Amino acid sequence: MSDDTICAPATAPVNSPIAMIRVSGPDTFRAVASLFSRGKALEHRRAVYGSIIDEGSIVDDVVVVGYRAPSSFTGEDMAEISCHGNPIVVNRILALLLSRGLRIAEPGEFSSRAFLNGKIDLTEAEAINHIITARGEWEIEAAVRQMHGSLRVAIDRIRQGLVELKADIECGIDFSEEEIEFVGEEEASCRLSEIRELVETVLRRCRVGERVSRGIDLPIVGRPNVGKSSVLNLMLNAERAIVSSIPGTTRDTISESVRMGGLFINLMDTAGIDTPSCEIEEIGIGLSLARMSSSSLLMVVVDASSGILGEDRRVLDLAAGKRRIVLLNKADLVDDEALARLREELGGEGISFSAKTGRGLKELEAAIVSTLAGDFADQRDFFVADIRMTALLEEALAVMERTDGIIKDKGPGEIIAFELQTLLDTLGAVTGEVTADDVLNSIFSRFCIGK
Repeated sequence: MSDDTICAPATAPVNSPIAMIRVSGPDTFRAVASLFSRGKALEHRRAVYGSIIDEGSIVDDVVVVGYRAPSSFTGEDMAEISCHGNPIVVNRILALLLSRGLRIAEPGEFSSRAFLNGKIDLTEAEAINHIITARGEWEIEAAVRQMHGSLRVAIDRIRQGLVELKADIECGIDFSEEEIEFVGEEEASCRLSEIRELVETVLRRCRVGERVSRGIDLPIVGRPNVGKSSVLNLMLNAERAIVSSIPGTTRDTISESVRMGGLFINLMDTAGIDTPSCEIEEIGIGLSLARMSSSSLLMVVVDASSGILGEDRRVLDLAAGKRRIVLLNKADLVDDEALARLREELGGEGISFSAKTGRGLKELEAAIVSTLAGDFADQRDFFVADIRMTALLEEALAVMERTDGIIKDKGPGEIIAFELQTLLDTLGAVTGEVTADDVLNSIFSRFCIGK
C-alpha cells in the first residue's frame, strides 16, 4: 500500500454533462469527507448524494461512491466523485482535495497501484490501456477479454507445464544415485515441444492483435487517372487527396483510416502504375508496387469508360494471387451492357462504382468487411499485446530451442533445470511477476492521467 493519497480527473477536460474525479490512498475518506456535505454517510460501495462545500459555499452537487481497501480497483481506500462536467468545477474540486494534502496522480498511477497491490497483472493492465485507445470494436472485445484474464490464463497454463517438467527433472537430479529416472530424454523433449506449441499459439494471437490495432492496410491501386483519389475521398467523405484530370497527380502514398465492420482500415491512395516520365514518378510508382507486395488485400480501380487497357492488365497481373476487390469506376459514364462485358472480361469480378455519384459504395464496403471478416474468422480470439510482450514470447521460444538441444544432447539435468527456470522468469515478466521497476515505469507512463 502507498503512504500518500492521489487524485485526478478520470474524464476528459471538456464541457460535458458529467465528470468524475478519482481519489485513492489511505487518506481518501478523511479528505473527501472534509469537503462533502454528507461525509459521515460515506460507506463502502454506497452512492451518496450531497454537495462539495468550500468555506460554507456550495461548489457543486455531486455523487460520491467510496470503496474500502482491499475491495477497490487499486486495492486501497478509494472514492469516485461524480460532478457536473465543467472543467472549472472539476478544477475547483481538485484544488480543494490538494488543499487537504493530496497530490495529483501521475499518468497510469491508479493502474500501477492496482498492479502493485495484486489486483491486476500486466496483461490486464495493458488491456485496460487498449480499451481506452482502441480504434475498432474487435480490438475492444479482445481487450475486455484480456482485462478479465484471457492472456494470463494462457500464460499460466504454459508456466504450469514448465513447473511440472522442471520438478521432474530436479527430482531426477536428487535421486540420481538411486538411478531412478523421473523423466526420460524423449519424454522431456516431447513435453517441451507441446509447451512450445502453446507459446507459438499465444505469440501468433498477439501478432494478430498487433495487426488489428495498427489497422489493416488496403492500398487503392491502378493506372493513372482511373479515379483512385476520388474513391479515397468518397470513402472518407472528405477532400483528402487532390483530384485532377491530369494523369499522375498522386506522386506519393496518402493514407487515411476508417472503421468498417469492427475493424480499422488504413486506406492508401497510391501513385498510378505506368511508365514513369520523371524520377519523382518513378519513386511514387516504386512505393505503389511495394504497397501491393506487402498488403494482403488490394483495391484495384479500373476506368469503366475507357475499358481495360494495357496498364490495367499489368496492375491486374501484379495483383494476381492476392485477394483483391476490383472497382469498375466511372460506371455512370457507361451503360449496363458495357459493364457486363467488362465483368465477363475480368472473369466475373468487378463492382459497378462511381466516385462521382456514390454508386456502389455500400457494395464496396460490404465486400471489404466480408473479405476481412473471413480473414479473421478463425483468429478473432486474439490478444492485445505490445512490443514488450511479443519480444518476451520470442525470447521464450529461443530459450526453448536451446533447452531442447541440451536435452537431446543428454546434457546435465542441472543445466536443463536452469534453462527451464530462465523460461519461467521470462514468461513471468509477461504478466509482471518478474519485472524491473524501470520497465514498470515505462509501461504505466503510457497510460492517461486518471487511469
